[in-house]
Amino acid sequence: MRKLFKLCAALIPVAVLHAAPARAAYPERPVKIIVPFAPGGIADGTARLIAAELSARFGQPVLVENRPGGAAIIGTQAVAKAPADGYTLLMGSTNVSTNGALYKKLPYDAEKDLTPVALALTLPGAIITHPSLPVKNFGELIAYARRNPEKISYASVGLGSFSHLAVEGLTQRAAVKMVHVPYKGYAPAITSVLSGETELLASDLQGALPYLQAGKLNVLAVTGTRRVSVLPDVPTVQEAGIKDYQAVAWLGVLAPAGTPAPIVSLLNAEINKAMQKPNVVHRYTEQGIDLFTGDPNAFKKFLDENRAAWERIIKAGNISLE
Repeated sequence: MRKLFKLCAALIPVAVLHAAPARAAYPERPVKIIVPFAPGGIADGTARLIAAELSARFGQPVLVENRPGGAAIIGTQAVAKAPADGYTLLMGSTNVSTNGALYKKLPYDAEKDLTPVALALTLPGAIITHPSLPVKNFGELIAYARRNPEKISYASVGLGSFSHLAVEGLTQRAAVKMVHVPYKGYAPAITSVLSGETELLASDLQGALPYLQAGKLNVLAVTGTRRVSVLPDVPTVQEAGIKDYQAVAWLGVLAPAGTPAPIVSLLNAEINKAMQKPNVVHRYTEQGIDLFTGDPNAFKKFLDENRAAWERIIKAGNISLE
C-alpha cells in the first residue's frame, strides 16, 4: 500500500504536466474598440452601440477609444500592432479597403495584419445636385456632362474619400469629365453644393436626407445595388444606365491577425445579435442604411471584393496620397 501511494505521488506531477491547460473564459478584463475618427460620427455611434451591447452580454466593460487622424491610419495601426488576444478591436471603415491603394507606404498591411470579425452595415451614397444644374434625372446628368466636359464641378470631403472615389468611379464608367473640388470635411462640402459653388456631391444618405426632404437639393440616383426605402422612387446608378457600377461605404469590426478563432466567432455572433435588435434595425434602416449579418468568412469575402473594386478606380484615376 505504501509503495502504491509513493507511485501515485510520483505520477501526479507528470499527469499535471501533460494535462491540457485550462482555457480562461473570454473576456476576463475590459475590451477596447478603437474608432479611428473623432467622436460624433456614424462610426463612433455604431461603435458605442456595439460596446454597450457587448458590455451587457459579457459582464465586462467594453470601452470606445477615439484615435482620429491620418485618414484613419493612426487608429488602424494601433489595432494592427496590438496583441492578438481579442482585447483590442477596430471599428473599421471603407478606409481599410482604400488606404492600401491610395498610400505608397503604410505602417501596416490591412490584409495581413487585421482579421475580419463582423460586418455591421453598408452605406450607399446618393448623387445629389444643386437645383441650378439643368438636369432632372441621372440620364440627363450624364448627357449634359458629355456635352459639357469639365463644366460640372463636384465636391468631396477630401482626396481619396468615399465622396471623391464614388464620383471618380462614375466618371470612369460613364466616360465623362467633371472637375473635382476637395474640401476638408463634410460640412464645407455640403455647404458648397447648397450655395451653388459646386454642383454635385456623392453624399451619404444620413447627411443628405434633411436637405433632400426640404427641397434644397435634388437627388438623381443612389450608388448601391438596390433602391433604399427612404427614397423608393430614386433609381440606382445601374438602373439609370451605368452597368456594373456600385459605390458602397461600410463599417465593421476587425481584430489583430492571429486572434483565436473561438474569440472571433464569439464576437461575430454577439455583434450580429446587437445589430439585429428591432430598435437598432429601425434606427438605421430609416436612414437608408443596410445592416448585415454574416460570419467572418462572409465579411472577408465582402472585404476582398470591396478592396478590389476601389483599387481599380484608384489605379485608373492615378490617385495617390502621401
